[in-house]
Amino acid sequence: MNKFLSVISDIRVVIAIAVLVVLLTVWLIVEKVRTKHYRQELEELEQKYNDIKSVPLTVKITKARALAKGNSETARRAEEAGRLFDLSQAAIAGISGHMAECEDAILVGQLRKADEMMRNLEKDITLTDKEVHELDVMLDEILAKDNKQRQDATSLKNRFRALKSSAQENASHLSYCWEYVESRISDTEKMFSTFEDWTFSGDYDKAADELKSIQENMKEIDQILVTMPSLLEDGRGVIPNLIETLRKEFSRNRAKGVYLKHLEVEKNLSVVEKMLNDDMISLATCKTDGIEENFTTCKARLNQMLDAVRNEAGAYDQMKSAYKSTKELYEQAVDNYEAVAKGLDSSSVKFGLEGMSAQLEKDEDDLKTIGPQLSKFANSNGIYQMPASSVMLSMNELKTSLSACNDSLVIMRNKLQSAVNDEDRIRKELVKLQIIMNQMTVKIRKYKLPNISDTFREDMDQADHYIEQLTGLLEQTPINIQVVSSILQEALDFIYKLYNNVNNVVGTVVMVENTIVFGNRYRSTYADIDSELTRSELCFRNGEYTQALTTAIATIEKIHPGNYESMIRENAKGA
Repeated sequence: MNKFLSVISDIRVVIAIAVLVVLLTVWLIVEKVRTKHYRQELEELEQKYNDIKSVPLTVKITKARALAKGNSETARRAEEAGRLFDLSQAAIAGISGHMAECEDAILVGQLRKADEMMRNLEKDITLTDKEVHELDVMLDEILAKDNKQRQDATSLKNRFRALKSSAQENASHLSYCWEYVESRISDTEKMFSTFEDWTFSGDYDKAADELKSIQENMKEIDQILVTMPSLLEDGRGVIPNLIETLRKEFSRNRAKGVYLKHLEVEKNLSVVEKMLNDDMISLATCKTDGIEENFTTCKARLNQMLDAVRNEAGAYDQMKSAYKSTKELYEQAVDNYEAVAKGLDSSSVKFGLEGMSAQLEKDEDDLKTIGPQLSKFANSNGIYQMPASSVMLSMNELKTSLSACNDSLVIMRNKLQSAVNDEDRIRKELVKLQIIMNQMTVKIRKYKLPNISDTFREDMDQADHYIEQLTGLLEQTPINIQVVSSILQEALDFIYKLYNNVNNVVGTVVMVENTIVFGNRYRSTYADIDSELTRSELCFRNGEYTQALTTAIATIEKIHPGNYESMIRENAKGA
């Protein structure tokens, strides 16, 4: 024990032990670092190994072998790919085993062996990665056609899902043909399943044909979704409504009496309804060929007939009004004819209107022609027997002829009536003039005018001459109304002027007499008053009535300035 203690107490031993411990520690650290490094490298190699394994070679080789059943060239290439696949799988399996051995070597500390194994693994992984990539490219080339078809199928499936969703959203608008739409959707879904079967079996030609069929089905469904809603709206709504509107307009106007036979509305409606029924049967199975054109034709025909019926109805109202006014005009013309005929019988010679007889006969012939023509437009029940639009042309021509005839009769009637009225007026005016002459004579006699001028007597004689002349002209045959009217106007002007003069003279005489009578009460009192009144009386007897009135008034003014008129008036009343 003492010897051991003496040995370990030796400084050289202590140093040696310390150095040994340090070296051991360093070695352990170095080994740990190397072990960690190799582990990292192994993990990196393992990641590359996993990348190689992640390539879906198994799936692709399975598809390639399945595709090889239907094509010799594909079978040859698939066989080569299968050989390479087996080699790659063997290499992958070898790499897997070597990696396990390398990991074990690292775990037990055989780092040199592990390093050598990792160098080999790295080479194997690089080579295998290249081989796997080349094999993957080869398989992609073999499966390119399949992939293309699957991409196309995927695109079609996405479009089909959108079409199906759109169809379901528009199911209410497509209810009339929904059973057919559903059958086409179901058929398309079955076609997708058939496509998968052909693809799985490697029959790309049949798969391609199936894709074409799918595309055609989808095109049909898309066409249905685009065109059917508007066609069904026309076929189930617009056109039936037009038919109903036309039928109501036709029935209502026919019941009103509008002539519509020439339009053949019922025949046209029958044709349109048959065409519509046939087209709706086709639309039930979404057969749209030519239907849009048919519907356009139907709508145009219905609108045309509806416009024609309404135009005839409008023309009927116009015609009815025109017929009524024409008939009234005809009745007026007949009344004018009868009045003219009657007037000419009694007065044509009297007024020199014999020339009207020829025109009256012509107008009579026109009325005899127009009457039956007017009756043709309506029967006894007032139902018109021809299209109103056609009748209006004839009606307007007839009305023009009738207006000309009536205008001629109105002119003759007015001329005849004017002659009768003028004669009546002249005779009445002549009676008035005779009355005025009598009044003037009576006034002259009543007021015992002491003196009348020669001019006044001549005027009275002229007035009598006018009356005698007018009386003679009225007794002549024919009566010249124009000449008689002219002389009558002269007589009126002359006699009324004379009548006014007589009234003025009589008024003056009355005033002179009243003034002198009023002044007589002052004669005995005022000598100058007596003298002036005497002078006024002398003027009065000499027919100077104005001078007599002036002198008498001036005399009274001296006695009662300003109010002589009222005093004379009161005096006259008292007298």
